[in-house]
Amino acid sequence: MVLLSPLLLAALLKTLTQSSDVKPVGFAVCAGPDSGIVRSLQSKPQQFDVRLCQTEAEALELLRRRQVAMVCLFPPDFDSNLLQHRRPTVRGWTDPSRPTQVALGRAYLRGALREQAEQADPARIEIKKLGGAGDSSGASWLASAVLLACMSAMVINASNLVEEKEAGTLQQILLSPADSSEVWIGKLAVSAALGTFSAWLVFALHGLSPDSLPGALGLTLVGSFVFAAAGGVVGLLANGAAAASSWTGFWFIVFFAPASLSETSQTMSRWAHLSPAYYLYDGVQRSVLAQESAVTLAEDFAVLLLLALLLTAVGARLVRRHR
Repeated sequence: MVLLSPLLLAALLKTLTQSSDVKPVGFAVCAGPDSGIVRSLQSKPQQFDVRLCQTEAEALELLRRRQVAMVCLFPPDFDSNLLQHRRPTVRGWTDPSRPTQVALGRAYLRGALREQAEQADPARIEIKKLGGAGDSSGASWLASAVLLACMSAMVINASNLVEEKEAGTLQQILLSPADSSEVWIGKLAVSAALGTFSAWLVFALHGLSPDSLPGALGLTLVGSFVFAAAGGVVGLLANGAAAASSWTGFWFIVFFAPASLSETSQTMSRWAHLSPAYYLYDGVQRSVLAQESAVTLAEDFAVLLLLALLLTAVGARLVRRHR
């Protein structure tokens, strides 16, 4: 299951992209009232969710509130220059916290421009990420990489507990003076530390700003603890190493797929909130890519913390049964 998960996710993404399940990209557009390019965008509701704005400031405010993924500014003479093959310029900004939506939006916009002008490269597109120049291609998959690193704690703890059950060392540990809850939390701490360390290595390679550092590190610490607890529960309930590996792979896909595809798929975005991986994914996106304040991360952090407490209590009860 673990080895097949990348192939299954790729197949799922391809299926969603080719179906009508793909979420339309939110566009804030500043253009003339009779702009042909705006009418072209509005004629494709399955691709574009267009919001007309009177001013650039109004459009940027929608982008900051995460109500749209892109802002496009079309000059008054854009249509005439486009039809006369003069390659006019589209300026704008993107939300760096939604790289998949931005990538789809760029592709959709190029297609709409080619369709209207009937040529391969009809316009220059100068769209930058909000808060800085250039594209955020290096950070596009950061949240997914961090999520995979934290989820490694689930695999580590599940395999560790299964091995200890089969070797009989878990029962020996439980006969020690230590309380079963202390044994369980100790197991979680080691696995969570390894997952957190892997995630922090990803951050180190990417580089973090001082403002985003506390939120990102706190989220990965709690998120790794949640996945370590989930893996521990699987390890305690599984009957053998093969069953533990299969169930861990199953939950790996169930947790990861809705979170990573929530930007693209309407179905996955509805199910994503049931996955603990989504709150870690969303929190990393907000804290690192969007450079938002720590206040906006409170909801994601609170959900992860509640899940950590719940799984800790469930695991402690299961450990007592092995005493």
